[in-house]
Parts: sequence; structure tokens; C-alpha cells
Amino acid sequence: MNRLGGAEENTWASCVHQAQSGHIVHLFCGRSSDVEEYTARGTPVRVHLVEEMVREVSAKSDIAAYRRLSALFEEIQADVVHTHTSKAGIVGRFAASNAKVPAVIHGVHILPFSNVGLAEKVIYLAAEHIAAPLTDHFIHVSHGTRDAYALARLGGNRLHSVVRSGMDIDRYQNAPWPDDWRDLIGVGPDAAKPRTILMMAVLEARKRQAEFITGFAEVTRPGEDIRLLIAGDGPERETLAALVERLDVGDRVKLLGHRSDPERLVALADICALASLREGLPRTIVQSLAGGKPAVVSPLRGIEEIIESGVNGIVVRRTDAQSVAYEAVGLLRDDVRLARMTHAASCAPVEDWKFAAMFAQLDQAYRETLALPRVAERLAARDAARGEQVVYRWA
Repeated sequence: MNRLGGAEENTWASCVHQAQSGHIVHLFCGRSSDVEEYTARGTPVRVHLVEEMVREVSAKSDIAAYRRLSALFEEIQADVVHTHTSKAGIVGRFAASNAKVPAVIHGVHILPFSNVGLAEKVIYLAAEHIAAPLTDHFIHVSHGTRDAYALARLGGNRLHSVVRSGMDIDRYQNAPWPDDWRDLIGVGPDAAKPRTILMMAVLEARKRQAEFITGFAEVTRPGEDIRLLIAGDGPERETLAALVERLDVGDRVKLLGHRSDPERLVALADICALASLREGLPRTIVQSLAGGKPAVVSPLRGIEEIIESGVNGIVVRRTDAQSVAYEAVGLLRDDVRLARMTHAASCAPVEDWKFAAMFAQLDQAYRETLALPRVAERLAARDAARGEQVVYRWA
């Protein structure tokens, strides 16, 4: 929960919605989380920092996190535990089972066993197969992740739902350019805006910004009237800054850092790009289309649910990030094709990604979970143990 990624935005919005619907909601997040930022927002969500939870795989830390979460779930008398992301989702589900939580839901934002090394794939698949029987309901952000779970025979006898990752779609439609756009892209007061590629993503190795910048440097020329804007922050920032300097592309590549106005960046761009290979269904690509801009993306599983290649964007056939850069620059240089795809992007259906749709689908998924006979039995046993009546309220 560090405000940098789509899974964080999705999780926070879901927590706030449930809290505002009358439920008591606790959010447990790991060591790198910006707890003070979320606490300062003044919502009913109770945010807890769990120091034992770390991003990297660590037997010592993971066991400690499992024990800590088990104790916390027992302490708050959790009726439902909804885990998110890969490793935290596995540790959290084991802890929920140990704490005898009646209903356990897992949100699948990414496929941890897709496009990784063989050892990592085997470990994650094994862990997911062990955790699946502890899970009552899998909630996927795309049909692509749901199909991948079916192919891997994960949770075959459990509920699976697709709930689009909600966002403020209206914010991206007809947004103005940033007030400081000339400074952002490095042009003088009288210069026209150059053709611009926007990449919005956490600056981490999985997003492959370095490879994209390398490809961009190979197919553009010094002084060319073209820009690559990279918005976001993360552990790779210094590495990327050094790469831009080493490749001598500072005139064409701009690292913007974290911005609170992504809709204005989309408005400024001519196309958006994403070069990662492990995603659920990328929110930034939906945001690109909501802003009427075509997108050039890697061949992600399920990406065809939003990008119709050759119509409102390009799904690059090759898996290397450099090829995504080549295709993006090629599209910028083709006026006719760019105009055609821009028009198609502006007509793309994005209503399913609105917050209202996500909240309605999420509430329905919770209802279905609580209606399961095994979950109802556990809840009844929990209520009897408490010696009090529990009333479940829904929006």
C-alpha cells in the first residue's frame, strides 16, 4: 500500500466502500506501506502496519507474518478476510485458515506463476494449489486471469468471479493538459507539442521500463521532435535515470516521478504504452482508452478484453520490451494510422471499469460467498461462540 500501483488503488477503494456501507473494515499492509498517508484520509478504514510482511520471499519473515496475521485476525474476530496480490495473498489465506475465519476471499490482480523463471513458477503454483482449498471465492480483475487459474486447475471447486478494477473513468474524459506541460516535455514557450508516448507504471523491474527506454533510444534520433514520458516512482528510479544519461536520450526521455494528475498526462500524450508481461488487466491501459488515446502493449494474457489490436491500439506479438518501443514509435510516425486508432480509442467501451460497477459486483461476490453452506455454517458457529447476534448490512 504505497500509492504507486493499480492493485493498491483497487484495494483501498474497496475497503472504503465496505466501510462506508456500514461494515467494520481493517486493512493490514506490509512494511513498505505508507500507512500515515492512508490514515490521514479520514475514512472509517482502520489501517494497520504489519512489519513482518515484506515483498520479497523470506522464510523467516513469511512465517512471522503468518503468525502475526493469525493473531490479528483472532483479535478482531474477523468474519471475512479478503487477501490481495500474490505472496501476501498466500500468507494471508493460511493465517485466516489458522484463525478459523469463516469466509476467505482472494483477489487475483496478477498471475505470479506467469512469465517467470521455472523455479519461481513451480514455487508459486505449488503454494497456490495448497492455498486454493482454503479459499472460498476467487475474485479476478480479468477473464484472462480466471482462465489461467482454470488452465492451472486452481480452485476448480471454488467460486470464481470477474470484478473489473474500478477507477474514476469520468476523470479521464476531456481532461485538460497539465499546466506545466512545456516544462514536463522540455520545449520553449513558442514551440508546438511534439508527438508523445506516455508510460505510467511503478518503476520496478517487472514493468521493464529500462528495456523500453533502450528500444526507444535505438529507433529515435537526437533532437527528434518526439518524447517519452515515464510517470511513476519506485525502486528502479535511480537506475532508469542513470540509463537515460548513459544513452544520452535526456532530450527525448523524461522521468516525471509520481504525479497526482494522471488524467492530464493521458490528455497530453498521443499514445500510451506498457511493456510488462505480468499483469492482471492493466488499469493504465483502460485509463488510456478512457482518455481517447490508443495503447501499445505487450502480449498480456486477457489484454484483448480491452485492446483490439490494430483498431484501438496494438498488442505487440513479440514478448521483448524493445519491440513494444519500436511499435510505439512507428505508430507515432504514421499520421493516418494514429488518427484512425485515436478515433477508435475514443469510442472504446469503458463503463465496466467505473467504481460503481466494481462496488456492485464486489457486493454481489460477497453475498455469494456468505451464502455458501460451509461459510454459513462457520458463521453460525462463530456467532454462537460470541453469544451475540451479528447483523450483516449491505449497501
